Amino acid sequence: MPRPSHLLATDELGLTKSMPAARELFEWRTSPKPYEAPVIFLGLGPEPEKLPAWFDLPGDKVVFFLECQSFADQVENWEERVPDNFQRITTDEFTGESSANAHVVRYLPAQRGFPTYFAPLTARLTLGAAKPARLDKTVWIPVADDDLLCRELAQAFRDTGHTVVMIDHDSLGKHPGKALPDLLAQGAPDLFFSVNFKGLDPFGLGHAILREAGVKVGIWLVDNPFNLLTAVKSGYWKNAKLFVTDHSFIGPLIGEGARWATHLPLAASPALFETGGELPAHAEGIEKRLIFVGRSQFPDRDKFFAGLTVPADLEAAAGAGRPGQRFDYHWWREHMDIAPLWPGNAVRGIGAGAEWAGRRWKRECLGACGRVVIFGDDGWKDLDNPDADVRGPVDYYAHLPAVYRSAAVTLNVTGMQLPAGLTQRHFDVWCAGGFLITDANPGLNIFPDELVAPIRFSRPDGIRDLYLEFREETRAKQELREAWKTCILADHTYAARVQTVIAALDL
Repeated sequence: MPRPSHLLATDELGLTKSMPAARELFEWRTSPKPYEAPVIFLGLGPEPEKLPAWFDLPGDKVVFFLECQSFADQVENWEERVPDNFQRITTDEFTGESSANAHVVRYLPAQRGFPTYFAPLTARLTLGAAKPARLDKTVWIPVADDDLLCRELAQAFRDTGHTVVMIDHDSLGKHPGKALPDLLAQGAPDLFFSVNFKGLDPFGLGHAILREAGVKVGIWLVDNPFNLLTAVKSGYWKNAKLFVTDHSFIGPLIGEGARWATHLPLAASPALFETGGELPAHAEGIEKRLIFVGRSQFPDRDKFFAGLTVPADLEAAAGAGRPGQRFDYHWWREHMDIAPLWPGNAVRGIGAGAEWAGRRWKRECLGACGRVVIFGDDGWKDLDNPDADVRGPVDYYAHLPAVYRSAAVTLNVTGMQLPAGLTQRHFDVWCAGGFLITDANPGLNIFPDELVAPIRFSRPDGIRDLYLEFREETRAKQELREAWKTCILADHTYAARVQTVIAALDL
């Protein structure tokens, strides 16, 4: 028996997708008023002439439909094949009320092939005519068990008088059409604030449902935006409210179609970090020492960059660069012929180069430190530094504040994925009462230069001199530490960042 021939259509990401014509690929939602209710199709599929017979539709009754033009343009003789009694309507005419009072039929393959067009329509269908009641001054934050930042954000929003509801992000991301309407039935919040797209499905249905319910959505891209966007399968993000920790990505995001992006750096949480913390047993004896706290690689790094290699000529160019030159993500983007940056996974090649350079930079810095104490994983044990003392990780909330306070100097080395992105160390160390030295990074321009200049190095061989300068508790060190802490607590707390979000989204 010959295999059926299916339409091969190019979806909105430029990928070839099979679009079969079969009755079972249509989902029929019955109206509560079955007799007088109209029929509305969301997508006709590749053989619209067969629909009247498949659904037993009379030829003398008008059938309404919406269709993504990008799909229709790929169906041969599409206009001639649409039955005469089928009437096309606009997206504005398909309201929550009209969908609730109609039999609605969805052609499912097109829903994922062209989600930017269909997701808002499905959102109206899902919510129907009833608008959720408003929950006064309420914020939803999707989280996982081990997420950082969400505790800080929740505390900061609560301090502004908001009720904060922490929601399991996994159920929202996997089943937005079920999980979100169930939650919204209890009321709609003012804001849904996602960190790194948590709680939002790749096809944008969750975002569309929230917007249809009148909820403002903010997406804070804490990590490299283009690494994160490889998991997004719809152009909905271009219309989303994007916050970025690294301002140097605003231009590239707009270049790829984003309509709104603004800067929101990391910050400190005095309630969680200024006091408290207990020094763990393996951190004893660091009072006169230089310390470094950090992972040797981000979780699942090898999986994310699987199959990718750094071009040999660019690796050689970066290896031969001048001392202190930063071979960051934008350098690799300028030297690699990868465009566009979205959609697809090709952009991970740029990230692989930046990751290689960042790992090399960190190892060069830690190799030049001499007797540095490293709190991190075993990936640091093969450093080219026989005096490095790798002691294992410390708990972020339970131990790290005390570790920062106890050490003579804490070293920060930034990676190359975020060319102008700061780390939590830039804020936490000062907040906890510690003392930081850091590599030069364009993101440091959010702080006064008179505070940055004394603690900044550009080359690995500058680390030891800074450590020796600030190892002892001199009056100059104490004054600089106090000035930094005053600056952080005045302008760079999560309370200040939340106020930025509230103003930017006009809450």
